[in-house]
Amino acid sequence: MTSSLELRKSRPHRFDPALQGHQLTVAYRGTDFSGWQRQPGKRTVQECLETALEKIWGQKIRLQGSGRTDTGVHALGQVASFNAPRLHPGPVLQRALNANLPRDARVVKCRLVAPSFHARFDAMGKTYRYLVWNHPVQDPFTLDTHWHMPRPLNLPTMRRAARLLLGKHDFASFTSNPGYERESTVRTMRRASITRHDSTLTFHFTADGFLYRMVRNLVGGLAKVGLGKITAEEFGKILQARSRSEAPATAPACGLYLVSVKYPPKPR
Repeated sequence: MTSSLELRKSRPHRFDPALQGHQLTVAYRGTDFSGWQRQPGKRTVQECLETALEKIWGQKIRLQGSGRTDTGVHALGQVASFNAPRLHPGPVLQRALNANLPRDARVVKCRLVAPSFHARFDAMGKTYRYLVWNHPVQDPFTLDTHWHMPRPLNLPTMRRAARLLLGKHDFASFTSNPGYERESTVRTMRRASITRHDSTLTFHFTADGFLYRMVRNLVGGLAKVGLGKITAEEFGKILQARSRSEAPATAPACGLYLVSVKYPPKPR
């Protein structure tokens, strides 16, 4: 989970104004994908999309996503972009892509944009959700879509801890090592909420950027609060410690969903 804020600050991008820009909004069930990013010998969302694009254009086309998602992570509104010779209007291209994609990935929206648009570098923020099945018995239909937690969770205490995340903080305690040097671990959290409907707990997080595995680490910490293993105040101290070694374990990938990506408004 690479921060859109970090990428936006660190990398300028070039584009060919002679080509048409394309913006895709993509939904996928991550269970059988080895994440978003193309990897040799592995089934990834990017690889499936680029294969479909090559069939339509008859040439290889490089696709950029708004960020990476790990193996098993789902998306409702991942955004991707590419530049190519103008061939079809958005709705026609959407149908053509879906006809060439596997059933667990779908382009839910396609529109023509300026060739300068870039799904990663232009992103201003993202919203994620995380689903927990909180019931003594695992619902078999949630095996790959929710984290099963059989013990009761104290929702009011978890909400109190989640409120401590709002605003601008250094989230170093809640990020895993991405394998590269980061410019900053400071992010601004605009929403951190938890709702319950029957046996499903839904965590919502909206921020200007997210660090690698940040949401899964936050949920892992909040789950410890709900189980009474740590207090809300201790959760806040973990945040302030700015050290991953102080934080609880990471929540499983299966419950995580990339809901949407925010971009600047179109000029009128």
